[in-house]
Amino acid sequence: MTRNDVTSSFVQIVDVDPSQAREVLSQINPMRSLADRLSALGLDDRAMWARGSEELSYQLVWRFGADGGHAKLVWRLAAHTDGAGRTALSVRLEGRGSDMNARSRMLSSWTFLEELAESHTRRLARTVDDFVNAAEYHADEEQPATPARLLAAV
Repeated sequence: MTRNDVTSSFVQIVDVDPSQAREVLSQINPMRSLADRLSALGLDDRAMWARGSEELSYQLVWRFGADGGHAKLVWRLAAHTDGAGRTALSVRLEGRGSDMNARSRMLSSWTFLEELAESHTRRLARTVDDFVNAAEYHADEEQPATPARLLAAV
């Protein structure tokens, strides 16, 4: 088991079945918008994104410089039924540093990383809801009207 220095979890309720949520998450690139936001901050030259070995897990290795070590951040996405029978979309953010200096830097930035993860969880929930509801709306639209039938002749 991998030891993490810190973890945080974020949950949003979505108005779809868990299987539909997982299907949407597997069809889209769920971390693209977060990667774009981090790129806008200039993280490109110091970071590498990768899909994790588990389904719906994503990793970011963040280099702090030649002598500063690195931090590994892992996002694990899941869709499941909560105790009230609702579908919950959860994002778990895990972080660890390669050495004491890297741990210190990663922990110092953790609040910022949590804010990014929390807003990303809300964005993913909206995306899942919108994607499934739009598909259902269009499926309803495409159904041909039932032809009129003569039930009785008088």
